[in-house]
Amino acid sequence: MKYFTHAEAEALIPDLEKIFDAVAELAAQAEVKADSLRRRRDGGDEDAATDAIERSQLQFLTQAINGWMQKIVDLGALPKGVQPALVDFPSRLDGREVYLCWRLGEKALGYYHSVDEGFSNRKLIPKRRPA
Repeated sequence: MKYFTHAEAEALIPDLEKIFDAVAELAAQAEVKADSLRRRRDGGDEDAATDAIERSQLQFLTQAINGWMQKIVDLGALPKGVQPALVDFPSRLDGREVYLCWRLGEKALGYYHSVDEGFSNRKLIPKRRPA
């Protein structure tokens, strides 16, 4: 497992923003497809051919979202959510393993949590004093 320094993780924020922009666009398209399928089903207007096409398109969009999320894994980070968009970076802080924690919209990396905690338990990364 790769351990990130604060600077290494923070340098990936622009890439993560691009990834989550693409994911949001695909998720919006997928929601439109899913809503269309639900409306037709609930309205009793099922058309097997149209349903098959829309299910196939929905599956394609889901696979595309998974592909974008895999890019985060390929960077060595751990995607933790899409709504909200969260990413953890394995790191070490004061000799212990932690996750540096980032949420879409944050322009800098300012939080961490222990490996057995989640986003709701994140804490500010302590300021380092010059040696």
